[in-house]
Amino acid sequence: MIEQRFDIQNNPRERRKLLKNNFFFAGLMIMIFFLCASCTSLHTYHFGVQDRAAMVPDDFVQTEAVLAQAEQSPGTQYCPEKIAKAKELAAKGAEVYWSCHNTESSRLLAEARKLAEEAERCGPPVAAVSPAPEVPLEPVPATEPTPEKMKYCVSLDIQFDINKADIRLQYHDEVAKVGDFMKKYPTTTAVIEGYTDEVGSDDYNMQLSQRRAESVVNYLVGKFGIDSSRLSAKGYGKTNPIANNSTDIGRQKNRRINAIIDCALDVKEIAPPPQRLCMTLKVEFATDSAEINPSYFDEVNKVGEYMKKYPTTTAVIEGHTDNVGDYEHNMKLSQQRAENVVNYLVEKFGIGSSRLSAKGYGSTRSIAYNNTPEGRQRNRRINAIIDCVIEK
Repeated sequence: MIEQRFDIQNNPRERRKLLKNNFFFAGLMIMIFFLCASCTSLHTYHFGVQDRAAMVPDDFVQTEAVLAQAEQSPGTQYCPEKIAKAKELAAKGAEVYWSCHNTESSRLLAEARKLAEEAERCGPPVAAVSPAPEVPLEPVPATEPTPEKMKYCVSLDIQFDINKADIRLQYHDEVAKVGDFMKKYPTTTAVIEGYTDEVGSDDYNMQLSQRRAESVVNYLVGKFGIDSSRLSAKGYGKTNPIANNSTDIGRQKNRRINAIIDCALDVKEIAPPPQRLCMTLKVEFATDSAEINPSYFDEVNKVGEYMKKYPTTTAVIEGHTDNVGDYEHNMKLSQQRAENVVNYLVEKFGIGSSRLSAKGYGSTRSIAYNNTPEGRQRNRRINAIIDCVIEK
């Protein structure tokens, strides 16, 4: 042994070999020590998977933090399945990491974080909101003109005895204005409206005005042979007064009968003119435009020719739209369309501008629901309300 040690000390080659062996064994012992320490003393876990080394990548720490935040959020109540799935993905990511599949591990952990963040934003389910139904339409006034037709409106100067609905003999000629016209034009129909002054209770006046309107209808059926299907009666009581009820003259004006006759005929045929003539013009405008298409000039010409024939007439041109678009825009658009019709009548027929006025109503006076194309088309209209001065 002494000789062998002496040989090593005196032999450089053997000495280097010994040192090399010593370093190798020392390194091996250190590696074994760390491996044993990691397997026996650390025992740390991430996502329920035991770590196999003292160090883990940053992905582990980030994912753990996102999961913890999601579990403390309302998402645990509203989206528990997402949090459970995120945990499952994170655990799978840890397993594949320790199998040395780093790229796949990063993908799984990123997916787990995304799912946990979605869960954190979860809240109570939003109840499905069905479209609000359109507000019920106001009853269409009897004087509202209908497409293809016009309204021939006459106020009858009839006075009734107190609490009576019988028509006095001296007023038969007044009723004949309606009877003769409807007999001449057998396709016409009419609404007979009854009104009272404000004397008496609301209920009583409504009943009285209804009886008086029905009395006129019965007279037209019996005297002129007008079929009852062409006539209807409507009592309005003291609503819609046209004069002040504080005077006898005003009250008498409010006790009236109106006849609103629906006509389908050329305005040139009407002679003498009624007190009021209301027509709907079949004029369609391009979207968001107020320019009158030349193809509708003949429709507007009906108004011009009538007003030129009767130079004492005046008219209000009304513009109406559907409800597509905001309120202010529709009001301006309907006003501009009405003004363009007025300007056309002034320039084409030489009607004095003082006889014409324009009024835009936007979508405020719908005569049909806007939830169908047909309803919207009916609401996009131009009305001409012509007042006639009849000299007696």
